[in-house]
Amino acid sequence: MSLSHKLLAGFALATGCAITAHAGSITLNVRPGLWEMTTSGETSGTVPIPADVLARLPPDRRAKVEAAMAANQSHAAKPHVYKECVTQASLQHGFNLDEERGHHCQNTVVTANSSTMDVKMQCKETNGTVSGTIHFTAATPEVVNGTVSMSMTDGVHTFNVNRVMNAKWLGADCGNVKPSGE
Repeated sequence: MSLSHKLLAGFALATGCAITAHAGSITLNVRPGLWEMTTSGETSGTVPIPADVLARLPPDRRAKVEAAMAANQSHAAKPHVYKECVTQASLQHGFNLDEERGHHCQNTVVTANSSTMDVKMQCKETNGTVSGTIHFTAATPEVVNGTVSMSMTDGVHTFNVNRVMNAKWLGADCGNVKPSGE
């Protein structure tokens, strides 16, 4: 998986699993069930794509890739609302960025208690680094807010993602929304 895909996968994981963050046996005090998540934010910079990869692309394909990346940056600025089913098992398991990203990441839990979670991450990849911070606050068991700030660089190009997440508990029954990973 390319570095840019890993950054975006890490971002998606952090956003999608915001209310399941944990450190050891500490979990945020949130209710299991159906949650509505609203995310908004921005991206900036250029996704680091190795020069040899770009050089191998035919000009028309390269233009399509560059246009798609620009469209994704524009789309990322718009708020996104989705539903997430959180189970008691997912709350106890939490999320682990290493499970999704491989074992190249150093995650440091800065703060972890029933109402606040702060994590710093640093990942070294063959084509560069990914670093970021994740902050979540469970204002009540039915309201979680958070921020995700990530940066990916190859030493020449840098791509930044900054997102804000607001989540509210809708009820104990997830209906037809399946828990993540199922």
